[in-house]
Amino acid sequence: MKIRKAIGILPIPSLLILGFAIAILSFSVIAENSGFFASATSAEGAADDGEQSFITIYDGEKKTTLRSGATTVRELLARANITYSDYDTIEPDLDEDINSEYFNINIYRSREALVIDNNIKKYVRTSATEPEAVVADAGMKLLDADTVEVIPYNNLLESGMTTAYQIKRAKTIKFDFYGKEMQIRTQADTIGEFLRERDIKVDSKDTWASLRDETIIKDNMDFAVYRQGKQTKIVEEDIAYNTKTTYDYSLAYNTKQVTTKGQNGKKTVTYEINMRNGKEISRKVLSSIVTKEPVDEQVKVGMKVDLPAGTHNDWMARAGISSSDYGYVNYIIERESHWNPLAKNRSSGATGLCQALPDNKMASAGSDWATNPITQLRWCNSYAVGRYGSWAKAYQFWTTHHWW
Repeated sequence: MKIRKAIGILPIPSLLILGFAIAILSFSVIAENSGFFASATSAEGAADDGEQSFITIYDGEKKTTLRSGATTVRELLARANITYSDYDTIEPDLDEDINSEYFNINIYRSREALVIDNNIKKYVRTSATEPEAVVADAGMKLLDADTVEVIPYNNLLESGMTTAYQIKRAKTIKFDFYGKEMQIRTQADTIGEFLRERDIKVDSKDTWASLRDETIIKDNMDFAVYRQGKQTKIVEEDIAYNTKTTYDYSLAYNTKQVTTKGQNGKKTVTYEINMRNGKEISRKVLSSIVTKEPVDEQVKVGMKVDLPAGTHNDWMARAGISSSDYGYVNYIIERESHWNPLAKNRSSGATGLCQALPDNKMASAGSDWATNPITQLRWCNSYAVGRYGSWAKAYQFWTTHHWW
């Protein structure tokens, strides 16, 4: 029997077996490199128990895929030996549950950033990517129409940075538009740009503008645009509340208590206004509607006075009035005030026992002139003698004229 020598060609069954082995080996290498399968020992360096998830971690430019049985983001990062700082941002939150078979984690690493606001420079450590968020991390507040630009920053010796976040503050215009006053913030440099930004067309025939198009806008500047001729203007106006006073004889004299606080009402008024070159020539009310009624303020005023002991004659004696004049004094005082030291004439404002006008004239007789009848009588005595020469003559004048 002849034996054939091998000529380098394997039988077909052997070729099939060899090809299958090569395919398995190649697939294993690809799967290992791609993380498609995980071995019994994961990339975390320890075997995982229980249900496992495929987790992809995006850490800046680095992407890592692994399989883990960790239940929270915090636990997963600890197992994977991935460290982070308080300034880094991790999404989802560290205490978020890993509750799906395929789970993604993003890590935004913090870095130093420079924020410039006019002459203020502030360095901040932030993981934010949006310029507005970087400014917020720096503790600076953006107002309406403010913008943030990323600009080249060439002072490497000062900051070591090549870029900075510059805040461009908007300017405020106090804008009176057809009689409606408002404050508008804008990045426009000129009045013309502002008008185009707001799509406002100014025609010299029909409208009037207080500033020319080329006027440079300055912060808090006034600017008005009006229609020429008659126009309507609707404004909300206050209705002033009234104060109602009641006298309380249980409260100490001149003590005031507000029992109900007053509130202004509101009304909507429509005016017809005639304008010419931004100046109001005339106006008239077309309608007025009360939208909120005013609430009157209720005030109690104390009238309680501790009168001196004794009779009216005792008071006159202590005031230095001669007993021979008691009859004249009693006659006049009874008719002027009924012996009430707090009596006040509503029409003239005259006050006190003998109705002094103005009432503070009686201060010359003592500091307690407002409430002490003896002090008032002392002033009344000087008034009667000084004006009429005596109480008798004052009495004669009063009986003829019914005043003195």
